[in-house]
Amino acid sequence: MKKLKILIMLLILPLILMGCDTTAKDLVPPNFSGTKDITYFIGSTEPDFLDGVSASDSVDGDITHLISIDESQVDLTTPGIYTLTYTVSDLSGNEIKRTISVIVIETIIEDDVTPPIILGAANLTYYLGDPEPDYLDGLVAFDPEDGNLTDQIIVDISNIDLNTIGIYDIIYSVSDEAGNLFQITVEITVMDLDQLDSPDHINIYYINDFHGAILEDDDQMGLSRIGNLILNEKLVSPMNTIFIGGGDILQGSLLSNYFNGASTMDVLNEMQMDAFTIGNHEFDWGFDIIQNFRDPSSDSIQADFPLLGANIFLDGTTTRPEHIDAYTIIEKGNLKIGVIGVIGLGLEYSIATSKITGYYFDNPVYWTSYYAEQLRTVEGVDIVVAVIHDNGVSSGYNQSISALTGNQRVDAVFNGHSHSTYAQYITRTGVRLPYIQSGSNGTSLGKVTLTLDGSKNVTEAYAENLNGSSDSRLNENNANIDAVIDTYYTQVEPLITEPIITNGAYMSTTALTYYMAELIRLASDSDIGFHNSGGTRAPLTSGQIITIGTLYQIFPFDNKIKTTYLFGSEINAFKNSSYGSYYSTREPDMVFENDVLYKVATNDYVFDSTNNPFIYGTDSEDTGILIRDVLETVLRNQKEAGYDVFSKDNPIVLGQISSLEIALFIPDKNTINQLSI
Repeated sequence: MKKLKILIMLLILPLILMGCDTTAKDLVPPNFSGTKDITYFIGSTEPDFLDGVSASDSVDGDITHLISIDESQVDLTTPGIYTLTYTVSDLSGNEIKRTISVIVIETIIEDDVTPPIILGAANLTYYLGDPEPDYLDGLVAFDPEDGNLTDQIIVDISNIDLNTIGIYDIIYSVSDEAGNLFQITVEITVMDLDQLDSPDHINIYYINDFHGAILEDDDQMGLSRIGNLILNEKLVSPMNTIFIGGGDILQGSLLSNYFNGASTMDVLNEMQMDAFTIGNHEFDWGFDIIQNFRDPSSDSIQADFPLLGANIFLDGTTTRPEHIDAYTIIEKGNLKIGVIGVIGLGLEYSIATSKITGYYFDNPVYWTSYYAEQLRTVEGVDIVVAVIHDNGVSSGYNQSISALTGNQRVDAVFNGHSHSTYAQYITRTGVRLPYIQSGSNGTSLGKVTLTLDGSKNVTEAYAENLNGSSDSRLNENNANIDAVIDTYYTQVEPLITEPIITNGAYMSTTALTYYMAELIRLASDSDIGFHNSGGTRAPLTSGQIITIGTLYQIFPFDNKIKTTYLFGSEINAFKNSSYGSYYSTREPDMVFENDVLYKVATNDYVFDSTNNPFIYGTDSEDTGILIRDVLETVLRNQKEAGYDVFSKDNPIVLGQISSLEIALFIPDKNTINQLSI
C-alpha cells in the first residue's frame, strides 16, 4: 500500500510543477533613449538615424536591434521639416513609437557669410475677439555655424491692429554670431466672423451609451468605423459637421476600463468630438477621474472638448463640479450653435451611493430653458440643441422642451440612458422638434440635420440613425484612428484574446445573474447572496470562447462584494421586493426566521443603496473582492480540473486549485467544492 501511495505521488508531481507557473504577463511597453531632432545640410553625408538611439525593456533588456525606422516622410534633397518615426516592440508584443523632426537645410558655408534660416513661417488668419495668436508657434531657426537659433528669432508686429479688419505684415528676423541676418515677411489677415458665409444646414452626429465599445464586435461598429464617417464629414464639410456624445461613453469594456477611460478619450480627440454630456456611469470610477480629463494640472490625458452637466451640482448648492460646463458654443462661419448638456432627474439612484455622495441632479427642464435663454440673449447663438442622458420620452423631458418658445426655444433634443433606438418628432408651432436616441455600444450613429435660411433660422429638421447598411463609410476603418487604438490595444491584447475556457450551453443574462448571486455567496461564505440584473450586461453563447475581455462585457462595472448581518425578517422582505429577485441560499429552500441574524452578501451597488436594507445591517464588511474576478477564478479552475467547457452545473471551486487537487478531483454535479478565496 505504501509503494502504491509513492507511485501515485510520483505520477502527480509533474502535474503539480506544471500547475505552479505564476509568471506574470508583461504588459509594460519598452522605452527609447537617445532620440533627438536631427539637422541635415543638403549635400553633406547622410545621417545615421540610429546613431546614439537605443531601446530597452524591463523584462527583455536591451532590444535596440529590434528598432525599426519609418523615414518615408523625409526628403533629404528639399529644405523643410520632416517627421521620422522610431518603432520597437518587446518580446511580449508591447509596442512604443517615438517621433523626431528632421530639419533639412540647403546652405553653403563660405567664410561664415551664409545667413541663418527660419523655417515654418506661414500666413495667419485672425478673427476679431479671439485670443492673440502665438506668432512663434512652429518656427525653427538654424545656422550652419551656430546651430539652433530658434530662441533668438525676433518678431515685429508693430504695424498689426488686431481690432481692425485688414491685412498686416509680420516680420521675422534672426542673426548669427557673425552678424549675418535672415528676414522673412508673412501676412496676417484680421477678419470678422460676419464676413464668413453662414452654412445652409448643420449635420449633428451623435453617440450615446457607448460603454467603451472601442473595437468592432458584430453589430457594434467600433470607433474606427464611426470615426471614418465623422472625419470624412469634417474633411469635406467642415462648416456643416458637429460630433457630440450623450453620456455613459467610457465605462464598459476592458480596453476602456483598463485605462479608466483614457483610451476612449484619446480616440474621441482624434475624432474631433465637439461636446460630451455626462451620464450616470461617468461616476463609476469616482467623478474626479472624469474631471481630470479637463484639468490641465492633472497627469491625465486632456479632452479637447468640454464636459457638460448643466444640472449637476455639489450638495446644497447650485455650484457645478470643477471642469464641468453647462453648455458650449460651436461656431461654424458666422453661425453659432449652443449645446446644453443635462442628466436625467433622479439618476443619482442608478449610481453607487459611495460614488454619488456630495452631488445631486436638479431639474433638467428648468436648467435647459434657463441656459437656452442665456445662449440666445447673452451669447447671441442662432441654434440651441439639448442633450440629456435620460430617455426623454418616458420622463416627459422631450415634451416639456417642445413647449418652450421665444428665447427658450430648443431646436433639437438628443436622448440616452435607456439604450433605445429611435428618431422621432414632436409637432409644435413652427418647425417640428426632432428627438433621437442611438442605441448603445456603437450599434447606431445618430444624425440630426437642421436646414437654415439666409437669416440663420431653422426651417426644417430631420433625424435618423445610421449603420453600415445605410452609409458604407461605417464599414471601413480609419487608419489614423486605428493607430491611436493600437497604442492601447497592444498593452492589453493578451487579456482580450487569450482564452480562459470555452462556454458550453447558452446562458442568458438572467441565468448569469443567478449564477453570480451564488458565487457572491460562496466567495463570502454567506447564508444568502444577491445580485442585480442591471449588473449583468451580456449573455454567453454556445461555444463562445471566454476571455477576460468577455468577462468585462458581462460584468463591465467594477463591483465589489460587501457583506453584513440582517434579520430574517429583513431578508424575507427584500427577497419579495422587485430588487431582491436574484439570490442564492446556503441550503435549498432555506427558511430565514424573522428574529435570527444571517450573513448576507451582495455587490456594492446594491449594498450601498439607501433604499435597500444592507447599509443598516450589523458587522458590515467590504471584502474588496471584485465579482468579475470571482467568476474568472471559477472558470480557470474548471479548466484546470479537466473540463472542456464551462457549465453552471460543473462543481464550483474558488481560490487556487493545485495540481494534486486536480488529479484527485471527482466531478459531481450535486457537490459544491468550496475552498477559501
